[in-house]
Amino acid sequence: MQAKAHFAQYLIEQAWAKTLIDGQSHKPWSWADTYPVAKLSIEQAKRPNHFDGPASNDSLYVLAGASGRNLAFGPALVLSSAPAGAQGNTVIAGHRDTHFAMLNGISVGRRLALQTATGKEIVYQVVATEVVHESQTELMAPSEDNRLTLITCYPFDALQGGAELRFVVQAFPIEPEPAAVQSAETMATQAMVQKVA
Repeated sequence: MQAKAHFAQYLIEQAWAKTLIDGQSHKPWSWADTYPVAKLSIEQAKRPNHFDGPASNDSLYVLAGASGRNLAFGPALVLSSAPAGAQGNTVIAGHRDTHFAMLNGISVGRRLALQTATGKEIVYQVVATEVVHESQTELMAPSEDNRLTLITCYPFDALQGGAELRFVVQAFPIEPEPAAVQSAETMATQAMVQKVA
């Protein structure tokens, strides 16, 4: 299953590239009953109010509909949640032993980026991680604020499926610094460097 899951991401990436060009939904293969709706990346390094890009192999294409079939090919948007980039709780599920294995060890403060079908990138910061019972679905409930919720089975190293626990990551969007603030900081840094030199 892992080989299929990773190979599928290449086909999904091609469909996503077409979506970014024309704004239409594109199936990754002819018999697919889903299509990519977002691109999810986990940051490589921490810099305040910046997203330094994904860590190696940590960008994933998110499919529409979190069915068992779709989850075999990649993480998937829970259709009852907010669409990627929309106001509300955007919930993405993935398998712990393939695509969402990268959530093992994720910590508060880590940044995630979600690219929407319009090409807009929203940067989120992880505010909480927790392990809950599968019956605790309130973390998937609609919300009035803008948030990203990632869910996978737990524990990560379980040898068999059917786990009753879920690992949940909650993240909220962060506002990028205005260009004027960045420019002022850059000028101040340059002035300090000149003083030292």
